[in-house]
Amino acid sequence: MTAAFKHYADRGVFRGFQASPSHRGRVDYRFLWLTRRPMHASIDRRGVLTFPALLPKATPAIASELRLMVLARSTRTVPDHKRLDARRAKFACAVRKGDFSLSVEIRGRNQEYAVGKALNLVNDMFVALHEGHPEYLVQHFGISQE
Repeated sequence: MTAAFKHYADRGVFRGFQASPSHRGRVDYRFLWLTRRPMHASIDRRGVLTFPALLPKATPAIASELRLMVLARSTRTVPDHKRLDARRAKFACAVRKGDFSLSVEIRGRNQEYAVGKALNLVNDMFVALHEGHPEYLVQHFGISQE
């Protein structure tokens, strides 16, 4: 799994990439991407990739829109390159203490697939926020209003 993330760092997509072993076989990742605030992800020994508190203090409207985006990505109406194949990875969203998180249950040996699709999805989520909720990005990530 670390190799899949490191591939993006080596290509210059991320800055400041760090992978740190944690308790119970988990590996925590930290990197700069999309915002000035470091992004966090982790993989547990069961093969679940999580982006905890991806969007802090997400409003119910934002969480609902993004949850629908994730669900829609599994339908045939989405082009192949954006579609999520549930046979390879199962994507889920959660809101805990007001923070929106994304998790991916990786099925089989599809680590590269899951990391790539998860990163594409996170990028598309931030694009949707730029278009529909720029004030949220300004308030929580310090992104310029321009």
